[in-house]
Amino acid sequence: MSLNTSDNQLTGVALACERGGRVLFENLEFSLHNGQAMIIQGSNGVGKTSLLRIITGLSQSTNGVVSWNQHNIESIAEQYQHELLYIGHLAAVKTELTVRENLQLLMRFWPSDTNCSVAELAEFVGLRQRLSVTCARLSAGQQRRVSLARLFISTQKLWILDEPLTALDVDFIEVIENRLQNHLKAGGMVILTTHRGINLGDQFSFELNLGEYKPH
Repeated sequence: MSLNTSDNQLTGVALACERGGRVLFENLEFSLHNGQAMIIQGSNGVGKTSLLRIITGLSQSTNGVVSWNQHNIESIAEQYQHELLYIGHLAAVKTELTVRENLQLLMRFWPSDTNCSVAELAEFVGLRQRLSVTCARLSAGQQRRVSLARLFISTQKLWILDEPLTALDVDFIEVIENRLQNHLKAGGMVILTTHRGINLGDQFSFELNLGEYKPH
């Protein structure tokens, strides 16, 4: 898989988030470069998903600016969306369709230069024997595998993942950890939240604890 390895930078400056009249965090800053990962930590309700949505451009911050290569992401929205892959905490699958049909849709809307087949992609996520099964009949962990299949064909530089390890078994967690490590080694960038530890190997960069940005 090839990535544009030109130097990229994602920054957040003076970010703040207010929900329901309550300030979740303020004066938050970060800077992320090629090959770096940022793990966002904090207790439930502190604003982890809200911060991810701000970084993706799906939500606006109460204050501050997110920039991609020194450009406000609002001013380069279309270009920026082409550069990122966002997988939310819910398994985004069509439960009435089979695993095969879901993967076919995924490959149609997420074109890739990997040239892998649907069967090969199913093999990557350990579901080759379940291709004809409707996703409604899959376990939560198997549905999550279908959702995470995008990681195996994505050529986007920036991956933003909300609780990607939810409902996964130990063996597949290791598969995902290896995939993230390889993405970082190739010069990609990763931002994620997780309630459990994650092994990014030598590619691990830094943690951002939202508890440190709570208003006083």
